[in-house]
Amino acid sequence: MKSDKSRLFWKRVLDFAPLLLLIVLTVVFAAIDPRIVNGTNLKQILVQAAPISILALGALVVLVSGGIDLSVGFGIGLAAIVVGVSLSNGGALFEAIAWALIVGLAVGIFNGFFIGYLKIPPFIVTLGAMIIIQGITLLVARGHVLVISDKAIKSIGIGTTGGVPNILIVAATLIVLIAVLIKQTRFGLRTYALGSSEESTQVTGVPIHRQQLLIYAFSAICTAVAAIMMVSRVSIVTPNLGGNSYMLDAITATVIGGTSIFGGKGSISGTLIGALIISLMTHSLTMFGVSATSLDFFKGAIIILALIADSGVRAAKGRLELGLRRPA
Repeated sequence: MKSDKSRLFWKRVLDFAPLLLLIVLTVVFAAIDPRIVNGTNLKQILVQAAPISILALGALVVLVSGGIDLSVGFGIGLAAIVVGVSLSNGGALFEAIAWALIVGLAVGIFNGFFIGYLKIPPFIVTLGAMIIIQGITLLVARGHVLVISDKAIKSIGIGTTGGVPNILIVAATLIVLIAVLIKQTRFGLRTYALGSSEESTQVTGVPIHRQQLLIYAFSAICTAVAAIMMVSRVSIVTPNLGGNSYMLDAITATVIGGTSIFGGKGSISGTLIGALIISLMTHSLTMFGVSATSLDFFKGAIIILALIADSGVRAAKGRLELGLRRPA
């Protein structure tokens, strides 16, 4: 009995590993520079985590299904340019957002069609899409620097309501809606089932090709929404706003949050904690004087460490669960 209690305790500890990592990193960074935990910096960390969290939730759904989307980084740049061009040409905010979502949906349908219907590996399809998107972004931008002065979109990025940044309110609302979609609808249930076993899911009558198309469309819409949130906080939009750095952020956040790259496993809460960890690291390392180029090195190293940790955690949980199932 005592042994079972010990196993249950350590299983709970492993379940809360992402949260414990966030706490440890906060303590360590605060010990290096106490300014990290003051009100202003904590609010900035939350604001920076807002678009990352939406992007990461899109990546969560893709990874849970057993796939991967390498196009999200440059998808950010394309959606941002579309918003910038629309606003620069006198378009209303609603129109700019609509065009960004339409473009994002088109990218998702492109990826989902080739992956779901033509059965081409996700890595190949999204790598090709990444290159195509990069070219389209440069073509749409035409080398111009787009100045964003629209007050409506600025109110989202830098405005506040009752002292709370509007971008956090928007992110919280979207997170609730995404959580309902993932946890309370057939879309979410089928996504987890697909990642656990494609063969078993197909036997139950789930249209695998359509489900994969929906998954990549969802990821691309999340990418477009994250781009809109990012544009709302900047004054100038260029094709450089997107890039592989954001793809790394999304994947790192999900993996740190406990999502398995093999599919079938991942949580919304863990992904959000992962997004906070990424934002905390980026903000803190920038304050410590680490260059932007070096940040990608740290993110890459974190992905490798997170994969090693994920493998270790899964093995440890397996041993603990096996021990709990054994008769006393």
